[in-house]
Amino acid sequence: MEKSNFESTREFYDQWINMYKATMGKLIEMPAVGPAREKSEKMMKGFSTFVNLYAAGMDTSSNLQEVFLEAMQKVQEKISADMDGEINPEKYKEFYDIWIQTYSETFKDFAKSGHFVSDLGRLNANLMDYQKYNRDMLEENYLKPMNLPTKTEIDEINKELYTLKKTVKELTRQIKELKENK
Repeated sequence: MEKSNFESTREFYDQWINMYKATMGKLIEMPAVGPAREKSEKMMKGFSTFVNLYAAGMDTSSNLQEVFLEAMQKVQEKISADMDGEINPEKYKEFYDIWIQTYSETFKDFAKSGHFVSDLGRLNANLMDYQKYNRDMLEENYLKPMNLPTKTEIDEINKELYTLKKTVKELTRQIKELKENK
């Protein structure tokens, strides 16, 4: 695998992102009008949230692909002279050990880098935004119209139940103390 093949993939991805921002990105930013304005704005926000998640995923994937190619090149450099001659089980074991060690070191170095951490943070932030959007849409479009409880309502009920249990426990303790004092 040549570095130029990967660079052309990265270039294509960057062009796609720029094209999206120049076309659909501008369309999504336009304010909605009409009776369904609010619903349209929420749908456009969802599309934008999905594209942000997709872009972050593609960035993460391309960065991992770069590390993979780097590790593959290191392995190739290490074994190019050693793998000449007769192929036997010891050679395969030696190749396997070199391969595991090189990949482990390369990916460990990448995982320690600030770039990896920021990349993964951006991916997770976009994933959480997308999940929140989907949960909100599910509640608004399916649960509420069907008169089913939403997560917010269930959380409120659980909080109230906890408070009631705590109050009953305290009152029971006070009643027990009053009985003992008589």
